[in-house]
Amino acid sequence: MEETKQTMTETKPAIADRPKYILLEKTKSLHSFMHHIIDKFPKSQKFSLCQRIEDTLLEMIKLLIFQNYQQTDEDRKRIMLNFLADSFLLDVLLSQSADFKYISFEEEHNCKTLLNEITNFASSRHTNLGGKK
Repeated sequence: MEETKQTMTETKPAIADRPKYILLEKTKSLHSFMHHIIDKFPKSQKFSLCQRIEDTLLEMIKLLIFQNYQQTDEDRKRIMLNFLADSFLLDVLLSQSADFKYISFEEEHNCKTLLNEITNFASSRHTNLGGKK
């Protein structure tokens, strides 16, 4: 009985080992990290730049979940292209936040490091689905 249980756990990969979930987990991590930074924005920006960052991150998570349920690679590729567009938009929003001194350059760097990792994964996924580099 114990041998069967051990064999079953050995063959089932952890969520981090599943390539299609790595992108989702990293994006959720970025959202969690950004949530603490967004709280530091001045009240005047809470409903503009801050809200746009939050909305973009949530849209990115939604797109990743949605693309997992698509039937064809063409549909997945189209959704990954939208995801990439949102990731580049988020990069611009983070730059503006640092330029306006709402976040520190160190916080911007930390966010962008993870965002670049996410963008590289997404770009690779898009290419694997038949998209152009």
